[in-house]
Amino acid sequence: MTTADTNMTPTTRPESVAGILNRARFSLDGDEVSVRDVVEAMGRASFAPLLMLPAMIVASPASGIPGLSSICGISIALIAFQMIARRDHVWLPDWIMRRHAPRDRIRKALDWLCPPALFLDRVTRQRVCMLVEPPLLIVPQIICLLAGAMMPMLELVPFTSSLLGFAVAVMAVAMVTRDGLLVLLGLSTIVGAFALGQYLLA
Repeated sequence: MTTADTNMTPTTRPESVAGILNRARFSLDGDEVSVRDVVEAMGRASFAPLLMLPAMIVASPASGIPGLSSICGISIALIAFQMIARRDHVWLPDWIMRRHAPRDRIRKALDWLCPPALFLDRVTRQRVCMLVEPPLLIVPQIICLLAGAMMPMLELVPFTSSLLGFAVAVMAVAMVTRDGLLVLLGLSTIVGAFALGQYLLA
């Protein structure tokens, strides 16, 4: 997250979730879409949106693409770490930036996410802002870091990666919209994901 992002004031107008998805559509050129295409379309300083997108994709039917949950999880962990470190721009290693997926699968995932995004834009508002402002902002950032790091290990455990992706997406939406109430929802989802993972591995 940029300095401007982390220092948002109550009068700053948050970005809409649907608007972020529309920005992602600019990367959908050619038969394949690379991580680099998405990062460049979103802007390297858009930390919270760049955190939200891979999380929402993992929570969508596109999570069925082999290896996608792992790539998204590693990206989430790296972006969250850089948010904690208060970097000005997102950096991802070249081997991740070169990863790509079929354009049609990603387009269908974004289409699938549009109705939930519009719903979130209707129901979210600035509330419990202390949870998405320093010093408490580090809590959802650390949770996103840990959840992203766990995704590659849980990819073969049914539903857990998608649940973790949903939790990270909720946390990222909380940061984008300054709705701290969503942080609590994200925490509940994290607890549910780990409980399900333990049950399935037992």
